Amino acid sequence: TTAQTNGETLSATATDTAGNTSAATTTSAPDTTAPAAPTDVAVSADGDTVTGKAEAGSTVVIKDADGNTLGSATVGSDGTFSVTLT
Repeated sequence: TTAQTNGETLSATATDTAGNTSAATTTSAPDTTAPAAPTDVAVSADGDTVTGKAEAGSTVVIKDADGNTLGSATVGSDGTFSVTLT
């Protein structure tokens, strides 16, 4: 059996000795798997925006060489992001 650790939806039913099965109930496994690194990352020609692709719903943070945060964005359901630098 594979461990369920990436937000999978699981269902459970109960069946009695007569073979009657309950309605299903659902739950979600914890999401303990880190997303893959962003891809297709590009800086706009004017240097004000960074775009790319990452796991939908994750947060992308753009930092400078000294580790200072320049901006962040939540990745859209289509897996793309656009961060306006401040």
